Amino acid sequence: MLKFIIIIPSLLIGQIEKQIRNDDPSLYKNQRVYHAPPKPLYKARTHDLDFLTDIPTDSVKSAILFFKTDSMKYYQEFSLEGNHGLYRFRYDPKLYPGTRLKYYFVIQTEMDIHATPVDQEGRLSPMDKLLIDPVQYFKQQARLNK
Repeated sequence: MLKFIIIIPSLLIGQIEKQIRNDDPSLYKNQRVYHAPPKPLYKARTHDLDFLTDIPTDSVKSAILFFKTDSMKYYQEFSLEGNHGLYRFRYDPKLYPGTRLKYYFVIQTEMDIHATPVDQEGRLSPMDKLLIDPVQYFKQQARLNK
């Protein structure tokens, strides 16, 4: 009986320690920032890039969109203000011309940094979207629906 009292707690502690030290990437997929890109993205039209989070506004130190088009060499930083967990950037093709958009979003709190989009391993993977001609898009949709 004394053996069970000693062995069972040590097994439980070992199992808990294994879970705490586990490097499995699926454990780190506690996503706190969400984004669904607008579909489709049309050329010559403004688009809202929306990011949602459940992080309280008073806990957010900074919310930054890193953004570039194919005509830009480097990503540009845009600080965003949140409104009840919604962070929005308005893409205007007159200000930022191009045929492709690449972007990602980062929120920093006192203790953590959260970003979107991320890949299967939890690494940052910038969104890469092609801007399409709306006339060509609707012609193609009409052909597909016949």
